[in-house]
Amino acid sequence: MTNFDEKTGIRYGVISPHAVSSEALDDVYQNGTDPAYEYGQQEILNEIKTLCEDNGLNFDRIDTDSFIDEYSNHFEGSGDGQTDYSDSEYTLHVSGDNFGIFVMKSPYYTYTHNCSPCAPGAGDLNNPIDVDGAGGKSEPSPYQLFASSCTEKTYCLGPEWFDKETREYSRNIPYRVFRVDDNSEVLPVKE
Repeated sequence: MTNFDEKTGIRYGVISPHAVSSEALDDVYQNGTDPAYEYGQQEILNEIKTLCEDNGLNFDRIDTDSFIDEYSNHFEGSGDGQTDYSDSEYTLHVSGDNFGIFVMKSPYYTYTHNCSPCAPGAGDLNNPIDVDGAGGKSEPSPYQLFASSCTEKTYCLGPEWFDKETREYSRNIPYRVFRVDDNSEVLPVKE
């Protein structure tokens, strides 16, 4: 199975970029990196290292910054919008075809339907499952019992990634949020 965290067993989540607040999405694009740039930069460093090894030179004494600067000055991205984003809490990948934001690390999880076949093993954050029958029912429905037996934890974005307003076109959080570290539910703050 693909699209899950091997350390925690939690599935990666996939959510439409249109589902999160525009400010949060802008932050991802402004502070993220183009994966092709990162790959190209690493390839340059690998080539320099190989040249040094083949010619008996000390790689650590080479000014690689000038090579990377030159690469940066001439780099042209693919223009397809692919972006990798990481901070102290999240690791995200925005697909270039505007398919979705892959949540690969998060302090939060939820329960979702599978995203397969588009992202095998990942969870569809736009299609959540409420597995515990919450919402005023004393007994879970047969569907909820079935869902709870076939779903797994899925990394998700926290409430800060969504609009807090309840206006007609706001991007409100589409699922319940739980903390990875203690399984407690996180409730969004309404303004």
